[in-house]
Amino acid sequence: MNRTRWLPLFAWVLLAAQGCASSGVTPGQRSSSGDAPPRGSCRPAANPAQLPAAGELVDMGAFGAAATRLWADAGRPQGHVLFSIRHSPDGTQVRRAVIESSVPQALADTLQQLMFAHRRQAPAAEREWGVRLRVALAEPPALSVSRREVCVPRPRDREYRTADNRFDIRDNSAAEAATPLLTDPNVVWVHVRLDERGTVTEARVERGRIQRASEQVLLNYVRSLAFHPATEDGYPVPGELTLPVRPSMVR
Repeated sequence: MNRTRWLPLFAWVLLAAQGCASSGVTPGQRSSSGDAPPRGSCRPAANPAQLPAAGELVDMGAFGAAATRLWADAGRPQGHVLFSIRHSPDGTQVRRAVIESSVPQALADTLQQLMFAHRRQAPAAEREWGVRLRVALAEPPALSVSRREVCVPRPRDREYRTADNRFDIRDNSAAEAATPLLTDPNVVWVHVRLDERGTVTEARVERGRIQRASEQVLLNYVRSLAFHPATEDGYPVPGELTLPVRPSMVR
């Protein structure tokens, strides 16, 4: 089977994935794939539904006093540090990482140690969640919370990654071209779940007509595809997407 015949179908993978809108990769952000996601493939995280206040994540009084002393000892440089923070369902802070900084690295690393020392236990939640915490250095430091960036999975095929059209859902020409595919009775839409390595863990037909004898062949093909995993602030995480497949092309 020649997989290059399938490449045009991936033009609509990101259109079928969860709604996307963001500015792309954050300066200094880590990436599991080593290259930037296609424009339009990332979006602000929806979880948690309501952002916590900075004081719910860190002891503002103790952290502020320690950070002010640290900043003064460093010569009072102007700048900020942006952290990515993740919490487990029981409210434990399980990850902190500097994803952007405009101050010396040593100062940013020490500030991260202070944040760990003065972290707060968050309320329990149904699943893991995370946010970004920005610390603007001053006396006292100013802390603000924002949503982390979530990027959907994407195929590893080189031809797809280097295509001129990045399939941004804000591109009207791409959206209009997708319309016939969405209504094509010969297309089957397959929902795919992936682990943090980009390996398919589940594939099922979500929409479309296909003979039962051909369904397993189609799903086996989808399970054989390789993907860059979904990411949260550059860190690989499990993800999912829906992609269109023409059963007539599977042999």
